[in-house]
Amino acid sequence: MEDVDVGLRREAARRRLAGESPEVIARELGRTRQWVAKWAARYDPHDAGWAHSRSRAPTRVAHRTAAEIETQVLEVRVRLEANVWAQVGAPAIAWELEKLGAVVPPLRTIERILGRAGATGRPRAGRRASKGLAYPAPAANASGDVVQVDLVGPRHLDGGVRFHALNQIDVISRHAGIEIIIDRGDERVVGGLHALWTRHGVPGRVQFDNGGQFVSPTGVGQVVRYCLHQGATPVFIPAREPWRNGTIEHFNDTFDKRFFRQERFSGRAQLAERASAFEAFHNSQHRYRAIGGRAPDETATAERRDPLAVNEIPTGWPATGRVEFIRFIRSDHKLRLLGRAIVIPDGHAYQYLTATLDLAIEPGDDNLLVCDEHGELITTTRLNSPRR
Repeated sequence: MEDVDVGLRREAARRRLAGESPEVIARELGRTRQWVAKWAARYDPHDAGWAHSRSRAPTRVAHRTAAEIETQVLEVRVRLEANVWAQVGAPAIAWELEKLGAVVPPLRTIERILGRAGATGRPRAGRRASKGLAYPAPAANASGDVVQVDLVGPRHLDGGVRFHALNQIDVISRHAGIEIIIDRGDERVVGGLHALWTRHGVPGRVQFDNGGQFVSPTGVGQVVRYCLHQGATPVFIPAREPWRNGTIEHFNDTFDKRFFRQERFSGRAQLAERASAFEAFHNSQHRYRAIGGRAPDETATAERRDPLAVNEIPTGWPATGRVEFIRFIRSDHKLRLLGRAIVIPDGHAYQYLTATLDLAIEPGDDNLLVCDEHGELITTTRLNSPRR
């Protein structure tokens, strides 16, 4: 098509220079008088390409980011790429620029700078292949329905100072929280949860792994008691399946590689201060594909419930509340939890079941209800309830 247009333009210029009228040339070539005048005026005997189309793209971008900012963004990107495990996208670059005290462009601007430089993202690792088995994950439809909680550590600062990070993330909004605690004792973990829920609200369900700080091999402890008094239902994922807490595991990786290993801290107080800043940065800047490329602070917020003050929590265990355990049943048809091996009826091997300890059931009655992924009751038994 371009060759045909070039030929017509050359013919129009030749005939016009030979003295033919613009009207005749335009009529015979199927063009307008203005088109004929344009190409006759553009004729240049010293330029062999005069009849070719010219780009209409603007030669100057009115609001282009300053060159020094673009250079700094690309330099940070190169430094991040030197670590094969580091995040290298716009949120990670923005966090590094903030630490440097530099101008932090909007994330979309950083993405455009990377795009112009051809700095594409690293290939993602493949997702874990599903077993094809139905999994009774806690229902989460809105922010605050389910959070995942995990304890990272122990980690050590200079001088051998130990600490743990109690991390939480909402599975819908991706709002995250970080609390730095001295050790994994019940009082410290409860204090950390209370601080998190004071900032982010009490969730409907709180999902844990089977770590000793949350549940012991033979019973539930003070962390579960605290959750129940606050009206939150503890949920324990299957043993040795950490990917069931995949959202918090991903955040733990971000916390470790993008925060803790990128700075040096003078002590726990400064670490806690910087962790609070990182939490705020994550919630306002870190974008997730699962929520449409938005940051957590840009998602819809649900009505929050503030926790009871620690000194207002009654002693002992509440009269109502539920604790849920998700377990995988193997070929021996036994559900193992809290030191018990409960026999499950035939036909349920190689399935995930949910066992619910219901504190509201009267003493003497079966208080452990075992259901399949559809919520259908399979069997019941009696566990010793926590002492009230």
